[in-house]
Amino acid sequence: MATTTTLVHRNDPTPSEWWRDGLVYEIAQPSLNVHDLDAVDQLLPHISALGISTVLLRPSEVDVETDPTAMAEFIDHAHHQGLRVIVRISGALSPLTHPSSDGPPPCVTGLEREGEHLLTRAEAFLACGADGLDLGTIVPPQVAPATDLDLLSSRVTILQSLLAEYVDDGIIGADASSDFPDALQHHIEDDWLHHLRDDSLVRTSWSAPSITKQLTRSLSLHDRFGALPVWRILPSYALVGDKISDHGPRWFEADEATRLRRSRALQLMALSLPGTIYIRQGDETGLLDRERPADAHDFVKLILQRSEEQELIGNSPLSNCKGAAILREEWSLPGAPLAFVQGIEWSNPEVLTFLSRNILVVVNTSNSDVTLPAGANILASSYPLKRHGEHRVIPPLTCVWIEARTVS
Repeated sequence: MATTTTLVHRNDPTPSEWWRDGLVYEIAQPSLNVHDLDAVDQLLPHISALGISTVLLRPSEVDVETDPTAMAEFIDHAHHQGLRVIVRISGALSPLTHPSSDGPPPCVTGLEREGEHLLTRAEAFLACGADGLDLGTIVPPQVAPATDLDLLSSRVTILQSLLAEYVDDGIIGADASSDFPDALQHHIEDDWLHHLRDDSLVRTSWSAPSITKQLTRSLSLHDRFGALPVWRILPSYALVGDKISDHGPRWFEADEATRLRRSRALQLMALSLPGTIYIRQGDETGLLDRERPADAHDFVKLILQRSEEQELIGNSPLSNCKGAAILREEWSLPGAPLAFVQGIEWSNPEVLTFLSRNILVVVNTSNSDVTLPAGANILASSYPLKRHGEHRVIPPLTCVWIEARTVS
């Protein structure tokens, strides 16, 4: 069978703004207070050492309007670590893997209040030095009839004006679900949010056709309006409880061991994609959801402990994340073209393969090993590879980056 290459995204030769090519570390707790900020502060050197440029957090219990000192000090410390800070001012609260995700989730918590107050709170964070604002998950009218997209757009316009007043190159981000394509297109076309994250990678099953379809759909929609592709493998929140994709159960619907292997493979895959990548707190050390403490200080202690244990271990989640971040910059992947490749002689149709610039990304979604040609230059892998004589072998549930010219 002949090898075919299908280009689905052209390169962006000038990703000059910081928000177009960075990695964003998303603090997982939906409600942080002043005491919790101290814990996150201790994590900043770790975040910076990962090669990440930005941190996103939601200090919903911080009274920034009455006493901005703690927030201003935290942002100042982050800037000294070379990190930008995006502050989430609202957002849905139903965890993706929690039974309550079936119903419309609340959008505010703690000191947040809906309406005009969010604009006042946003300005207070910008006055503290924040580099961007985040709206969290935008609940569409189909889920919450009270949502007025035109009113939301008018408030986004006000937020854009506030950003211009307080910070150069400030950004606004949000989540929107592709389950509601009209609302998603409204946000892309009318609101021009800098980081509009959709749920493409959470909607996919563990199969090459499903991943191909979701990546193509998201890239096509963003490219049509000149919007930046923005990715995360597992959003914290969901608007609907249905976990069945068009190719079967979604990738995370599996036993813990399988889910962990899949998440490591998908995270490495995501780090090869054009645009900006969001990394959820704890994913860089391979933490399972049940292992994540609710207390911010306990969470930070666990991450730092796991990081110390994994620092010098090859193919550990931490070393994979760090290595991929370095390669991502070296190979200029944020602005790279992306093309799917089918019919490779040494692969099989159940395996996902695509080119990101000059890197061939292989995600073994099949149940069989994939034997690479002798001399293949492996740049990164989500899991240790097997050997068969001079050949490296990719086991199932594994993502690998290969220098393309060495396997052509």
